[in-house]
Amino acid sequence: MTHEEFRSKMQVSSEQAHRELFETYFNYVYTIVFNRLRSAACREDIEECVCDVFADVFCCYDSEKDVSGDISGFIGTIARRRAGLVYKRKTGVTARVSIDDETVMELESGQDVEKDTDDSQRREVILKLISELGEPDSTIIIQKYYYGSSAKEIAEIVPLTPENIRVRSGRAVKRLKNMLEKADISL
Repeated sequence: MTHEEFRSKMQVSSEQAHRELFETYFNYVYTIVFNRLRSAACREDIEECVCDVFADVFCCYDSEKDVSGDISGFIGTIARRRAGLVYKRKTGVTARVSIDDETVMELESGQDVEKDTDDSQRREVILKLISELGEPDSTIIIQKYYYGSSAKEIAEIVPLTPENIRVRSGRAVKRLKNMLEKADISL
């Protein structure tokens, strides 16, 4: 959606314009926020941050300003900034500059950086192995174990019956377990 399209929709109905903007950019905003907060926040915090991003967009957008082009840059900037603020609040990480201009990172939360790095690398390997399962198994595993979706909810995403999803899920978990053992990763 471009700035011009959004402005013209705002003149007709601001509610409809906001709804369309939300529907168009929800996945984009969710991806930005999720990638920033996945190691520091729970699902509810991520969803709340996404809502806050759209609230900021609706409040801060100046329809009188003469801007052209795609609106996604504006939305992406707000999403990154809001997610950064939530990340800082959740982790307690603050940056300070010392007298000799060397940047010093201070961890106020007592966070174990080495453990967090290992966990992050392990998550990357696990996600890579899950993607190697192929579709629809990777979607089923992520929806079931990451998002906590039921077989019925997954059936709305993947064109399979809930019974088939349960069977495929069991088989995919066995395959994933074998792949994890080969990669020397234990859960």
